[in-house]
Amino acid sequence: MSSGLIDVLTLRAIQELAGARAFARGMAYFHDGAVGLLDADEHEVRACVQGTQRYRVRLAAAPEGELDYECDCPVGDDGNFCKHSVAVALSWLENVGEEVFERSENDSAKPKKKRKTQLDQIRDYLESLSEGALREGLMEAADRDPGIRAKLLLSAKARAGSDVSSLKSVVRQATKVSGFVDWRGVSDYANRLGDLVQILDERIGDGNPKLIELIEDAIAQAEDALGQIDDSNGVVMPIIMQLRGVHERACNRLEPDPVALAERIFRFQTTGDWDTFHSVLPGYERALGEPGLARYRQLVEAAWKQFPALGPKAFRTHFDSDRYRIEHAMEELTALSGDVDGLITVKSRNLSSPHAFLELAKVLERYGRHDDALKWAERGIAAFPGEWLDDLEKLCIAEHLRRGDAGRVESLAWQRFVRQPGSDAYFDLIGVAKRIGRSDDLAVEALNHLWQLVRAEEAPGAKRLPTWQAPLRSALVAIHLREKNAEGMWEAFCGGPVDVRLWDKVAAVRGKMHPEEAVMLYKKLLPHVVNAGTRGAQYGAALEIVKAVQELRAAQSQDAVFKQELAELRLVWKAKRNFMKLLATLS
Repeated sequence: MSSGLIDVLTLRAIQELAGARAFARGMAYFHDGAVGLLDADEHEVRACVQGTQRYRVRLAAAPEGELDYECDCPVGDDGNFCKHSVAVALSWLENVGEEVFERSENDSAKPKKKRKTQLDQIRDYLESLSEGALREGLMEAADRDPGIRAKLLLSAKARAGSDVSSLKSVVRQATKVSGFVDWRGVSDYANRLGDLVQILDERIGDGNPKLIELIEDAIAQAEDALGQIDDSNGVVMPIIMQLRGVHERACNRLEPDPVALAERIFRFQTTGDWDTFHSVLPGYERALGEPGLARYRQLVEAAWKQFPALGPKAFRTHFDSDRYRIEHAMEELTALSGDVDGLITVKSRNLSSPHAFLELAKVLERYGRHDDALKWAERGIAAFPGEWLDDLEKLCIAEHLRRGDAGRVESLAWQRFVRQPGSDAYFDLIGVAKRIGRSDDLAVEALNHLWQLVRAEEAPGAKRLPTWQAPLRSALVAIHLREKNAEGMWEAFCGGPVDVRLWDKVAAVRGKMHPEEAVMLYKKLLPHVVNAGTRGAQYGAALEIVKAVQELRAAQSQDAVFKQELAELRLVWKAKRNFMKLLATLS
């Protein structure tokens, strides 16, 4: 199974790859806000970092379990993990909640001299030039740089044209692509499209309604181009949405034929591949007016009635994107009128998922109709037995708490815990139980229930767990760890299999009173961590385990024992050269 970014992009990995100097400078960039918007998924993150100029960084989990990294700065071009990569990595770690990096008191106390970027230096120089020198310099830049030339040519054509038809070539120039555009070239395309947004927005003031259809052409051409663009950084689609915003402003100001506009908007909304016109109300309400809204309502209602009502039996049978779009349009129309009952009627036509019941309950809650909200939530729970219904159950618990019905609260909270038993579920249960004065009793019952499940799971002949599933005994260990019950933790840990990811935490707690047992556990854990590090040639976690053993031995005045253990480790793991380098730092 391929690794995700969460597996390979760790603080230790960053420190090992970057070295102390690059790491410190990257941390400074991170704290100074030099990292732009992160574009991340499970396997990679991309961002730009503003240094003396703007650099692009990409960090990704490679199929073989290593961390791929690239930055277009000179240091990154040489294959090094540069300060810009460090800054993006730190930003990602904090963004996903893995780490929190506070600026040190020493750093925050130092008065920082603002360093001029290259753009600052260029601005200062340009302000010293005459108008003629600026013109000549810009012409020379346009002659050398295709991007500057395209931008100036686009603006020149737009200014030269006195009517809307003359802007068609501007739209074509801004939206066209020649072949596939990869992530390195996407910014240039996005810049062109951004210039077009500004040009078309400025032309609204001319008062020509024909501009509206030209903007629609621009959106359509940009959407077509998107199929040939690697927009995984997410820079092009937001600009297409800016074009959509220009279209909305133009429609509301230029007073196009409302019925024709309603028909076009309905077509865009229900047939577009990119859902650029997914939501149109109340944004276009003014432009449509009563005649346009009447026509739009007629089209939406006719399409909506073509779809049959769906109940829970249709759960997971299929997803109909056409139906989804029409239902959304119908909900927007109904919400525009403020008719809550009408909105409930529309939304209740499709009850094919637990989420549909949840949405209905939330709408009713927003309008203060708590009794109706609870009824819909309870209907949803009853309609989908055995499914994950956590949000519906939370809503029901909150409603019964509001009513002061402690018995029903306890019943629902317990059912929720039994359905998905574990450490998180245990603490959710106790959190609710505290509000009804039942935390002590329910804690005992919940722990007894978990022990019963553990005994059944570990009984002879029991079905073997899949490799990805942690043994349920791990939940008991995690609970005792969180509750700082060291003896309960150790008793649960020693009785059977426990998720290896908890071992270091258990050893750290056990080491406070029973260092020899902690050392034994650390030694048992080390092979797991070294072999995990092998996949990314990163052994920082393994080194931390050895350091923990060293500290325990030192506390017992057993330095000689650790020296012998270290020598044995070097013999056992001598093939792991990167690990050997880290062990050498302990000498």
